[in-house]
Amino acid sequence: MYLMNLLKRTLGWKFVRYGLVGILNMLLSVGIFNFFMWVSGITRGIEITFFSAITFAIVVTHSFFWNKFLVFKSRGAGRPEYVKFFTVSTTTALVNVGIISLLVNGIGAPQGIDPLLWANIAVFITIPVSVLGNFTGYALLVFTHRAPMPESEKSVI
Repeated sequence: MYLMNLLKRTLGWKFVRYGLVGILNMLLSVGIFNFFMWVSGITRGIEITFFSAITFAIVVTHSFFWNKFLVFKSRGAGRPEYVKFFTVSTTTALVNVGIISLLVNGIGAPQGIDPLLWANIAVFITIPVSVLGNFTGYALLVFTHRAPMPESEKSVI
């Protein structure tokens, strides 16, 4: 409860809602990806790349609606916003792939750290990049036609 109050005071409810939508998206992503593997019995190969791409497209579309109507409360035209949203999301995802590739393949695991652990650390390093990059991109580039914010939701800062 303290953490929620702190986030509300410092960032406002918009960022809290964004975080909750992000958690929902993560659960959906893991669920869809694992569903594909469960149904097909496939756990490696080019099919996994397709599963990942399809999962990404589904989750980005799901995320778009939650962000448009709940987080940013946009009144803009849906199609142009979706194209921009998908572009921002894809750009951030590609940056993350680059960071992970650099850390895992370029730098490599430091001595004494298991490569599997290092790969997971690399993924965790990209979480703030995703959260801040997408939130900033959505706020500044995608959802520019917002409904007025109620006084009770305005940030203290």
